[in-house]
Amino acid sequence: MLLVGCSEIQYYYQAVTGHIAILNRKQKIEALIKNPDTAPELIKKLKLIQQVRKYAVEQLHLPQIHGYTEYADIEKSHVSTVVTAAPALRLEPHQWCFLFVGCIGYRGYFDPAAAKAYAAEFEKKGWDVAVRGVRAYSTLKWLNNDFMPDYFKDPVLNTFTKLSDNSIIQTLIHEMTHQVVFVAGDTSFNESFAVFVEQEGFKQYLQMQGKKDADAYERYLLKKKDRARFLQIVETYYKKFESLYRSELSEAKKIKKKQRLFAEMRSDYENHRTDFKVLNYQPWFEQSLNNAHLLGIRRYNNYVSAFAQIFQEQNQSWPSFFEKVEEIAALSQEKRHTHLESYQTSQN
Repeated sequence: MLLVGCSEIQYYYQAVTGHIAILNRKQKIEALIKNPDTAPELIKKLKLIQQVRKYAVEQLHLPQIHGYTEYADIEKSHVSTVVTAAPALRLEPHQWCFLFVGCIGYRGYFDPAAAKAYAAEFEKKGWDVAVRGVRAYSTLKWLNNDFMPDYFKDPVLNTFTKLSDNSIIQTLIHEMTHQVVFVAGDTSFNESFAVFVEQEGFKQYLQMQGKKDADAYERYLLKKKDRARFLQIVETYYKKFESLYRSELSEAKKIKKKQRLFAEMRSDYENHRTDFKVLNYQPWFEQSLNNAHLLGIRRYNNYVSAFAQIFQEQNQSWPSFFEKVEEIAALSQEKRHTHLESYQTSQN
């Protein structure tokens, strides 16, 4: 801590005190379910979480950690607010380096006002900035290990018990997946991996439910198609922005063409809006879009298709798949990304 500046000490202080404030609100899920004063809707959600947690361990072979057996109501709709930033004419995320987790492409605050103030500093420098609320996060293996006291284990938060049942299932699987493998400094690898397991795990969960959840599975398939349409639009324009930023045009001309490209991307979505059957991406396109927003989508989806192919390659065996992912994680970042990109190239 002596090696970091005063502002960084303040940042770590807000992170630690914010997390402790959440831990101090924890209650045992089992006790809440048995408590007659607990709202029936919350009991229903907590029972679902217990069921999904058991499924994730037994069927998906996710680690049987001691987290997510307690509940914390933080009386907010989001647990934290995340800031991302990128240069105005480059698709390169700013990296923040932290103790333990290495360098990552975002910075989180428990106080939304502090996040917005920090984002404003980058905007003053001419950077593209995005600020968004987050409903869940994981402390990974460090605080969920057997040797750690239960006090430190990750709780279930009210920020995602307020979601639909399907979103709760996906969120819990996503956060539990981060316990499998986490590569310090490689956000795209970590999040793409968790997104794939979340999506495939959710699909298998619904299939296990059989006819009872036939409608939910049909809706899942429609959402999958909608998500693919959205990602295709983003990827198409991402490549156009890359080409623009590498061009020999002057900065002023690049800025003007950049604005036109974002307008074209919005029009493209509007022209195909009726093709989307379940998901509504209108709020995303209505933002004042910039490079940071594009990189945010890429961060969570960049290698999802590669992980899907690796899963098939391992005969859809979760233990074999996780073993393979750990092998890839052990590579240098350059080799790791090259390896994952080779799957995407072969798919194309």
